[in-house]
Amino acid sequence: MVKNVESHETPSSPSRVANTPLNPSNPRVAVMLFAGVGLAAVIAGGLIAAAVAHAPTKPLVWLVAYLVLVVGVAQAALGVGQHQFADHPLTPARVWTQFALYNLGNAGVIAGTLLDLSLLVNVGGVLLFVALIGFLLGSRGTGTPGTLRWLYRIMIVLLLISVPIGLLLAQLRAG
Repeated sequence: MVKNVESHETPSSPSRVANTPLNPSNPRVAVMLFAGVGLAAVIAGGLIAAAVAHAPTKPLVWLVAYLVLVVGVAQAALGVGQHQFADHPLTPARVWTQFALYNLGNAGVIAGTLLDLSLLVNVGGVLLFVALIGFLLGSRGTGTPGTLRWLYRIMIVLLLISVPIGLLLAQLRAG
């Protein structure tokens, strides 16, 4: 067996990294990243609902709804749409930034709400808002036209509208 000694490619060179299955610029990885966390959130919401069904409280009912709808279903849809309607090819930095902003924002909103820390809710809301703007701006390209793109964008706009409303409600609740 003869090795090619002229190759200067190292195991961490860009061409090898780009072809690894864990690179988020790989469309399947980017979709699975968001969809996997989304599915986990839906399952967690269901488990929490089952555990507290005998004595539900307002915060836990809110938590279940938030986990299922925002962290779960919306995140999975954002990941699929990000891939399907991206205006430019996805880069690892873009995928990881949107993923981190969205999930850190959700974590802040959840923790701040359950711990009654309005500053944490506000920081989480701002992170979510920034992430959603990124998803919206990333879907304005000329790629796949039609109804699905508009439904995706409408979902993002509805989420964007819900962020300041949720922050206002959190402030009113905090008094």
